[in-house]
Amino acid sequence: MSFATSHLLLAASAADLVAAHPVEEGRVRPHRTMDGDGFKIRTLVMDAGAVLRQHRAPVPILVQVVSGRILFRVDGVEYDLTAGGTIQVTAFEPHELEAVEPSHVLLTLMG
Repeated sequence: MSFATSHLLLAASAADLVAAHPVEEGRVRPHRTMDGDGFKIRTLVMDAGAVLRQHRAPVPILVQVVSGRILFRVDGVEYDLTAGGTIQVTAFEPHELEAVEPSHVLLTLMG
């Protein structure tokens, strides 16, 4: 990360973001990326086969796949998301993520 008074560079590329947080065998690992006024960004690093079991967020979320492939399940629907895939979910909606291959996912909690 590069700090300046008016902005903050989190990563110059998807490759930089991926390199900053290596995949750990068999794990789902959240990393605090940034906390701002009214939002939080986390990088979720998931090994192939790892599952973030059904849960709810207390605020609306935006989930963006940076690398890899995940299955995102919400409201009885399964979405197959790859790099660039993005989904928004309302607060308190049960959802689940499963990594089909090693994956990096940006999670933005809005609120």
